[in-house]
Amino acid sequence: MSEREKPRREATLNQLTLGGGGAEVTARRRAEAGPALPQAYTNRYEIKYLVAARDLAKVRHAFEGLLEGDANNGDNGGYFNHSIYFDSPHYRYYTEKHEGQLARVKPRLRFYRATAYAPPSAIYLELKGRYDRIVAKRRTRLDMATAEALLRGSDPAAAMAHNGDAVAKEFTYLAHRFNLQPCVTVLYHREAFFSALYKSLRVTFDSGLLCSLATEPLNPLESYQQGLPNGETVLEVKYNDQIPKILLTRLNTLGLQQRTFSKFAVSLERCFDQFRSRRFRASRFA
Repeated sequence: MSEREKPRREATLNQLTLGGGGAEVTARRRAEAGPALPQAYTNRYEIKYLVAARDLAKVRHAFEGLLEGDANNGDNGGYFNHSIYFDSPHYRYYTEKHEGQLARVKPRLRFYRATAYAPPSAIYLELKGRYDRIVAKRRTRLDMATAEALLRGSDPAAAMAHNGDAVAKEFTYLAHRFNLQPCVTVLYHREAFFSALYKSLRVTFDSGLLCSLATEPLNPLESYQQGLPNGETVLEVKYNDQIPKILLTRLNTLGLQQRTFSKFAVSLERCFDQFRSRRFRASRFA
């Protein structure tokens, strides 16, 4: 595996800072970006595939005997991830993704729901950092009142005064430094799997991706649109250090191609494309 595909652990520790910037980031950008991500997370990898609806059954069959359903799947065979992402007024984090910067972060609120409109079983403030394919996700649990305060634009320092952990402090720093605001909601159904043999392996199937520029704890259904109009499922494979060879062999046999895919970026683009399209149609009949 090349240096580009799997950055050396020693080389990434000083580069993986919140706010992005890549290897060439200057001392000033590093200071602006905020604290470095913890060393313990620097060997976690994530690769993604887009699976067409016609191929989904074949992919599931290929994993039989290797994966077991996660306990969080519950009686419904899965659960819903409801994420609200934050960005600056000029979309700093989206731009970093669009420009392909190796080191970047995505601040978000995540609500876990048994069904799309069920009360959340848990709410977290998350900072998902990345250097190339190395992923670090840190989070702190919130109550609904605190989550609502952050979405209303309340001062994070005041809203989370009772929460003194590192994630709350770093989000507060980033929110003040870059004037962060909730910008897009992403909702999808997730089925999660693990392997009893490969303890660090986690595989998820994310389907029915919906997105909205509305950023309420519970958006009306009509505010959403399809994030993936062709109905693809996002297959994510997460592992430490090295992907199990048997899994890689099965993925290669299926002919799946790895994709650089961001639910955040795709959803934001889809929402703004739809907004521009509606405004153009309205102007034609004005």
